[in-house]
Amino acid sequence: MPKKRTTRRRRRRGGLVRLLRPLSVLLAAVAVVAALTLFFKVDKIETAGSIRYQAEEIIAASGVERGDNLILLDRRRIAQRLYTELPYITQVQVTPQFPDTLLLEITETRAIASIQGAGGYWLLSAKGKLVEAAEESAAADYLAISGVEALSPAVSHMLELPEESPISRERLAALLEALESRGMMARVDGLDVSDEEILVLGYDGRFQVEMFYDADFDFKLHCLQEAVELLEPNERGVLRMTMQDDNEARFIPAPQPAGAAGSSS
Repeated sequence: MPKKRTTRRRRRRGGLVRLLRPLSVLLAAVAVVAALTLFFKVDKIETAGSIRYQAEEIIAASGVERGDNLILLDRRRIAQRLYTELPYITQVQVTPQFPDTLLLEITETRAIASIQGAGGYWLLSAKGKLVEAAEESAAADYLAISGVEALSPAVSHMLELPEESPISRERLAALLEALESRGMMARVDGLDVSDEEILVLGYDGRFQVEMFYDADFDFKLHCLQEAVELLEPNERGVLRMTMQDDNEARFIPAPQPAGAAGSSS
């Protein structure tokens, strides 16, 4: 009989140990989290990469304050606040640097085009973010997009176009990014998307460049650069880049004004 009682006691102890083990792990985890949230507080906020905005503006727009917990910060929300509050910001990297510093690394964009909408003018980035409302005189300094208007435009929002627009926001952004990456923006005079089948790009003050909306814009712009190099500096007209042969550009000279071919003495 004594042996049986000893066996029961051992069984009870073993069951108690099994119950206490997960509880001990939970208590240890709680202790670690409590220690981390207690000690890692924001004391310094540093910024990097911004030229347009001062550090004070960025810190204020982030919503982060001294004393906030580094571990519990919602990084995605901080980035979204900066993206919305400061429209020329296009990307944010939020990095805790323990024990007490938060680093906000900023990537800025710039306005490269203008579009009309809601009775005014709006500046947009290459990716299609509306960065500023502008007067007509200021909008004239940027590539003017005509033939379509922005739908319900608002600063820091992405450009929205009507469903009937011949060009989508994605295709427009693809064209703008290709122009910017090739360093061609300064030579572009305007973009007309009023035609249902082709867009017309004013280029170099003397060419009207025709392309399909679904074209490989980067490749077509490469062909455009090569075609312009083959033409004389005084030549002007239409460069039709809608041929079946993708790398073909057909030049149609503009009619010369009467008397331009020569003069009598």
